[in-house]
This record gives sequence, C-alpha cells and structure tokens, in this order.
Amino acid sequence: MAIARLNPDEFNSKLETNEYILIDIRTPGEKIMYWYIENTDYFFDIYKEEFISQINSLDKDKKYLIYCFHWNRTQNALWYMEKQWFTYVYDLIWGIVYWENDWFELIKD
Repeated sequence: MAIARLNPDEFNSKLETNEYILIDIRTPGEKIMYWYIENTDYFFDIYKEEFISQINSLDKDKKYLIYCFHWNRTQNALWYMEKQWFTYVYDLIWGIVYWENDWFELIKD
C-alpha cells in the first residue's frame, strides 16, 4: 500500500506518467476562483453529502492523486481512503497554493 504526501515536483512526476487519476476535492467556487490542475479527472466537493459515496465508488486498486486548496482537506480524504483500503493515493502538500508557487501551471475554464 502506498499512501503519502508529495511536494509539487514529486506530484507532477507521478502525474506525468499518466498512470494516476487526478481528483480535485475543493468547492466549485474555489475551482472557478483559483483554477485547477490540467487533466483533473474528478471534481469532488468534500463538503457535499455525496463525497463519501463518490470516493467509495472508485476502484480501490487504481492509482490516485488528490489535491485541495491548502492541504487541510486532502489530509482528511487521504486518511479516509487509507481506512477504506485504497492501494495508491498521494496528496499534494500545501495544496494548489504550493503547486502554483512552484511555477506549475493552472487551468482556467
């Protein structure tokens, strides 16, 4: 089992392999206001009632990268996914703020 927190360079290296499903767990308003990482597969709002069922509907054997705005929410999601026996889940340390500060690009709709 591989559950870990990654800095932007490590996160991007995994993302570039195209082996991972990318999940944004911020609110829709945050996505609009602060943009998002290119090729994000899912936008699951952690504050919505359906968040747990959305996570539980995922294949536990696939590989996931998760991020939020400032890392607080991904810590909770990472903990939950670990308890549900997901095999490979990594979160972005300090969230999208750290991603952008490291000069990685964000996408705006």
